Amino acid sequence: MMNFLLLALLGAALFAPPILLSRYGSRMAWRSRYLLSALPVAYTWAGWKLGVVAYDFFGCQGGMKNIHACLAGGTDLTPLVGHGFFLMIPCIFVATPLSLWLLLNTGAKQIGAWHRRNFPTNGSKES
Repeated sequence: MMNFLLLALLGAALFAPPILLSRYGSRMAWRSRYLLSALPVAYTWAGWKLGVVAYDFFGCQGGMKNIHACLAGGTDLTPLVGHGFFLMIPCIFVATPLSLWLLLNTGAKQIGAWHRRNFPTNGSKES
């Protein structure tokens, strides 16, 4: 159950920002657009780093017989640490290029909006 929820959260972090930006981007503030653009890489990178920290902090290294005590308050954290390490793959190959593309697209739209606002074109004038 926990693996399904973690994968659903990963899917939402990767697929929701492009959908929201394409449908409702024109109605959002620029700050919201930039935050949505950075969400995929922020979620995957933070989860990856939390997995690395939890691996060291909770003692998930294993021993001679590969028995480890990856526990916090009596709860086994091995699936969370494993998911954190798994997040490295979508972070490098999916989330980073996706976030870079969304950030560049949002920046280009903001520059275009700024240019249209400061230098309006006159429809009656021919060049």
